[in-house]
Amino acid sequence: YYFVRKNFNTAMPSIEATFGITKTQLGIFLTLNGVIYGVSRFVNGFIADYCNIKRFMATGLIVSAAANALMGLLGLAHSVVPTAVIFAAFAVMWGLNGWAQSMGAPPAIISLSRWYPLRERGTYYGFFSASHNLGEFFSFLFVGSIVTFAGWQAGFFGSALAGAIGVVIVLCWLHDTPESKGLPPVEALAHE
Repeated sequence: YYFVRKNFNTAMPSIEATFGITKTQLGIFLTLNGVIYGVSRFVNGFIADYCNIKRFMATGLIVSAAANALMGLLGLAHSVVPTAVIFAAFAVMWGLNGWAQSMGAPPAIISLSRWYPLRERGTYYGFFSASHNLGEFFSFLFVGSIVTFAGWQAGFFGSALAGAIGVVIVLCWLHDTPESKGLPPVEALAHE
């Protein structure tokens, strides 16, 4: 999820130079994304409680990857599409990405509660919390390298590819509940 979320920060200076977008306009992007992400994380937390977490998480990642790929394509079309149109399309795509991004953490936390007993949850939640920092770190290395060698548009395409790989990982290895795999609930296994 971080590969399709934190890449905009890496591409910002190049986007600003390519389109002549001001820091105020870039601030609108980041504010829009942050507000949408915050509100939707709250909303999607409730929704995730009633969904198959595997499908919910994969859907968010697919939408984020698609939004990133579209931003890369828009970047390639900058010579034929007016800047105002690209700015509006970027705002919509990054807002949509903000919403889809909020579909990552709630199902991950739900998964922890469904698969690990109470006495072990703190340990696994600690690993989960550290993964945010590692994801951000590797995202900056990955996207920064791509942007340096192939341009900011390629940074969005690379992020979209990383998101697609993430979807495959989620679909292959994340399971909704122990019961979905023929096991008893974690509370029964742990005698809680």
